[in-house]
Amino acid sequence: MDFRPQRTRSVGNEMNESPSTVEHAGEIAKLVEAMSQPGGVSLSFEGHDMPPFSILLVDVIEDRQLVLDITSTPEIAAALTEERPFRLTGQAHGAMVTTHPLTALPLKDTPGRLRFSCAYPERLDVWHRRNAFRAELGPGMSVAVELEIETGREAVHGELVNLSLGGCLVQLPLNKAAALKSGQPLSRLEAVFPSGQCLTAQGVVRHVRIDDKWQRALVGCEFSTLSPKLERWVWYLVKEIEREAIRKAAQGEKPLDPSSLFQASPTAAREPPGRRLRADYATPMARRLAKVADFLNAQMLQLQQGAVVDSTLLSRYSDMLLGLLEEDREALVFASVCLHHEPPLVQHGLAVAIRLADLARARKAPRELLKAIVATAMVHDLGKSLLDESLRESPAFDAAQREQLSEHVVLLRDRLEGCRWLAPQVIRSLVSEVNERLDGSGYPNGLQGTDLSELSRMATVVDVVDAMTRHRPDRAAWSLEVAYRHLLGQPGMFDREWVQRYIRHFGRYPIGSLVHFSSGAQGWIQRLDSKGQPRQVAVISPTRQLRLEGEVASLGVVEEILRAPSPELLPRQ
Repeated sequence: MDFRPQRTRSVGNEMNESPSTVEHAGEIAKLVEAMSQPGGVSLSFEGHDMPPFSILLVDVIEDRQLVLDITSTPEIAAALTEERPFRLTGQAHGAMVTTHPLTALPLKDTPGRLRFSCAYPERLDVWHRRNAFRAELGPGMSVAVELEIETGREAVHGELVNLSLGGCLVQLPLNKAAALKSGQPLSRLEAVFPSGQCLTAQGVVRHVRIDDKWQRALVGCEFSTLSPKLERWVWYLVKEIEREAIRKAAQGEKPLDPSSLFQASPTAAREPPGRRLRADYATPMARRLAKVADFLNAQMLQLQQGAVVDSTLLSRYSDMLLGLLEEDREALVFASVCLHHEPPLVQHGLAVAIRLADLARARKAPRELLKAIVATAMVHDLGKSLLDESLRESPAFDAAQREQLSEHVVLLRDRLEGCRWLAPQVIRSLVSEVNERLDGSGYPNGLQGTDLSELSRMATVVDVVDAMTRHRPDRAAWSLEVAYRHLLGQPGMFDREWVQRYIRHFGRYPIGSLVHFSSGAQGWIQRLDSKGQPRQVAVISPTRQLRLEGEVASLGVVEEILRAPSPELLPRQ
């Protein structure tokens, strides 16, 4: 089932899908009989913008009257007693059926029950094919959506794009779409309208795509079997979305009353969470870097669907990232630890690209080479997204699993063949050789010693430092000090000269470290002086404040790095 927006259909054409009117007595009798089956019907008042009420159609006296039981919704008794017009809606033979306006009179025949009678309908409107028809949400019609993959797992937040009886299309930030796969069950799909009214159902992911501009992910969701009551509620929402879209599109005509669904409730209105993720990042540079992260998220989704690395976009975003490095290297290095909403593969790729290019730039590498380094390092680990998730999330690896894991190198290398502007030796160094070790213990080819290029030796150090200080399913994150000791203590595996250069360049307390000062204060190091000492610190304890050069000395000396970077505590700058 395809839930993509239908670009060729105008709002006016959407509303042309009108019901058929049934007036034949025999057909009306069949439809009314089907509506009276268990599952109930919905009652909607005419001219009153409120959601439908679920009631029971308990008796049908053909050609004379219907008997309604509203005991479960006593709040509508007064309106019915006042003979306020209403319509009944129910399901019959796979179609949605609606009466024309009716009025009701109270009955006193059953003690303890609230019952009303109304005239037998002379005609019925029957709506067909609503399962395939999609009501599109236009500008100013934001509806927040939460997708829960597993009970208890953090929900994925997005916005509703369209809705039908069969399912919906949801727009997600690219950094959240990596958690979703085609065929994946959804334990909860909840759409919250501005009024606070909700649609809650279960379903399954049918597809995950990116939009034409590579800015958002589009997730098609199919509902699991809907109860009659829930199906009527979805149908009501579809009609209200259509009506609101028509109202907003109308120009120079008599305006329609706005739908109550899109009238914000002070207690329920909320900005769709998907829009807030970018603003959460702590620094202006981190918010700019997030645009590069979006490209990597989109590229990862494309790879998972069989595409190759987009050569043009890779070139464009490599130029962007290199430009940010040239503009303010310290701000960019710090920004790389702030992107805690991004998938681990994207965080790692950006961190390695930034530090590797920064280290190579300090060694006077030409700009053309720096761009190739940035481009290849950004995507060097995305081949892992093509491996089975159970393998990537395994808490331990046997020999067979390690062999499977090494396949990510070939999977990505094949997808880079169209990037002809990338020097083959850079691809070889940063994709094929970055996981090799000097003693031959690495993968995929067990290369050693002089088989490994100078660039791959440098890249291996940058890659391993970042990987070791991040959490993995098979181990906790290492502290930076332990990672440094490990690399220095393994000269047979890692080029000792490049390990020392890395430590000298980034320092014992590098930018992005959360440290404890002798004064008792705790803060994030954002900039260092020429001696490797902090000159700008984002203090988070005992009070949150930014300490600039000249103010840092009052914090005392750095006593220890507290833990691996975890920027949720960072104040927004």
